[in-house]
Amino acid sequence: MENGTDEGSDAWGRLDRHALVMSIWLAIGFVAVALLARGLQAMEAIPVFGAFTVVITGFVAHVIINAVSHTHFSAREVALGLVAYALGLIGFLLALLLRSEPALALFVPLSIGLLVLAVVAIFYMVTHFGARGAFRAFDVISDFGPDEVRRRDTQG
Repeated sequence: MENGTDEGSDAWGRLDRHALVMSIWLAIGFVAVALLARGLQAMEAIPVFGAFTVVITGFVAHVIINAVSHTHFSAREVALGLVAYALGLIGFLLALLLRSEPALALFVPLSIGLLVLAVVAIFYMVTHFGARGAFRAFDVISDFGPDEVRRRDTQG
């Protein structure tokens, strides 16, 4: 523990980063859900836009934490973000299919909010990894050689 780079200090650093990220997302998530609930209940666009703005603020804060701690998004954080976005998108589409009054009245704010969230995430990926690196993050097929792809396809 002479130079502070032993495994114990690394574990404490990861724990500190995790605690900071979780505290920011808990506070921001509460505000975003409260604004979204207010906007849907009153069928007002401003609180809905505010909810999406708060979520984008949380994402930017998370990026800043990653930059300060010299880390990237963990696989669990990425998975959680994708699942949360997918659930929000599916919920919005189901509400539209079921002709829900708030979803129909707030179609434009909800659509713009979901679109802007996707654009912000793609912008981060392109600026952080470059266009080729951002594409490679989704290109699973090129990770395997031709033999592995054929074997995987024949195994079902």
